Amino acid sequence: LHGALTQSGGVLTQDGGAIFNEASADVDFRVESNGNANMVFVDGGNDKVAIGTATATATLTVAGSAVAGTSTAGSQSGSTTLDFTANQNFVLTLTGNITLANPSTENVGQSGFITLIQDGTGSRTLAVGDQYFGPAGSVPTISTAANAVDVIPYVVMAAGKILLGAAQLAFADAS
Repeated sequence: LHGALTQSGGVLTQDGGAIFNEASADVDFRVESNGNANMVFVDGGNDKVAIGTATATATLTVAGSAVAGTSTAGSQSGSTTLDFTANQNFVLTLTGNITLANPSTENVGQSGFITLIQDGTGSRTLAVGDQYFGPAGSVPTISTAANAVDVIPYVVMAAGKILLGAAQLAFADAS
């Protein structure tokens, strides 16, 4: 922190910022919203945070749904670098052969999916940089039919090591 500190009612402020519970007391903190008295709840004694509830059962507990960021990028071909800091999931429409280039934004423990959609021509292929690791050391096989939709799950095991699962192929209307 920079600048002068002032304290009022147990809240330490500085240059427009605020520090709550500077003395590390066993004190809870909550923020209310229009419809939820516990929109954000900090359990000071147990070092846990809850969203939407006052019952924090893990370091972070979310009551209700949470949505991970998804990048929907049309017209992908050539070298494509996924931004793992900005998004958890990726939907790419292939208009040419594609290579997933090595990223610099992956987060250890992050997981999600990469959806590949063949354009109306199809026959597009997938290649990956050397930071992607596939089953048995190979690039996941994808569908090549026009308009085919495939999903590849992934998990970031370490910096520079993204594990790709087997592609789930040729999704279609199930009704």
